[in-house]
Amino acid sequence: MSLQILGLGTALATTPLDNNFLHEEVGLEKSPDWCESRLGIDLRYTSLSKEYLRETKNADPDKAIALARQNGQTPVTLGVQAAREALQKAGVSPQQVGWVIAACDTVFDNVPNTATRIAQALGVGSGPHTDMNSACSSFALHAKVLADMREERVPEFVLCVQTSCYTTRVDYSAHSVDGYILGDGASAQVFSTRHPGRLLVEPLIFGTRPEAADEITLNMSAYFNQNGSAVRAFSIRKSCEMYERVAEIKGLYAESVYTVGHQANLIMQKSIVDHLNLPMERHLTNVRAQGNIAAAGCPSVLAQKLDSLKKGDQIVYAVLGAGLAWGGGYMEVL
Repeated sequence: MSLQILGLGTALATTPLDNNFLHEEVGLEKSPDWCESRLGIDLRYTSLSKEYLRETKNADPDKAIALARQNGQTPVTLGVQAAREALQKAGVSPQQVGWVIAACDTVFDNVPNTATRIAQALGVGSGPHTDMNSACSSFALHAKVLADMREERVPEFVLCVQTSCYTTRVDYSAHSVDGYILGDGASAQVFSTRHPGRLLVEPLIFGTRPEAADEITLNMSAYFNQNGSAVRAFSIRKSCEMYERVAEIKGLYAESVYTVGHQANLIMQKSIVDHLNLPMERHLTNVRAQGNIAAAGCPSVLAQKLDSLKKGDQIVYAVLGAGLAWGGGYMEVL
């Protein structure tokens, strides 16, 4: 079965937060120089306001969620914005979509699910619209599930959306590091097994490590929390393993392919590329300019960079998320 992406879209919240603002006005202890040397992130975007972060440091995430709603920027609205772009680029109308699959780590409402709300806003008809979430590895999960299905069971067009508003769940008090890392955004893809598209996708790897489930947690309106050093070490090791495994399966050579990974931070991506002796100029990234937008990060790179690639270009992708979960595979520009 040939799984293809016909169109991609991405969206960011509207309020930019640069390193100087977070350090000088919000009061994060780490300096912009530290952020540059340890993270390689200059900018991220929030659904909140600068005034709110300056005055409250997001002491109450419930109030942040209420403010994001008031600002009209929620995981659903960002997901809808990304989805509309993906549908437009695919030349597919909402009424042609048979299935919406969504991933959202930061749900504002438990019921109905995010996929149904996105379908409602777009005007998508009846279907098995469902949330399917594995945090930052959700793009790989969505593709793997579709690729593993019997072709006749897959609707003509499937819309996958990854969206979150992490800044509503970030502690911006002085000691925070996550304030420098996380941003709000969404990505969307129109998949089909029956129509030619822009990208051929072969999902080859997906797995989870339940014994490490508590390394990254986010409980409803509580703060995001992770064991940073353990997660970083695991992410680098597992990313290297996936890039090498996909290359082995497909018979690829480093100098001939592009790579793209989870947009956690730029310094970590450089560590992976250096470890594998991969060319950094062929590693696709956007985290410096928009921060870590969780599951939407990797597919947002594809949405932004695809027009700069040419037919026949090959891409190896590898993403990781809470769970701990990981997924990777092969793509080819059509």
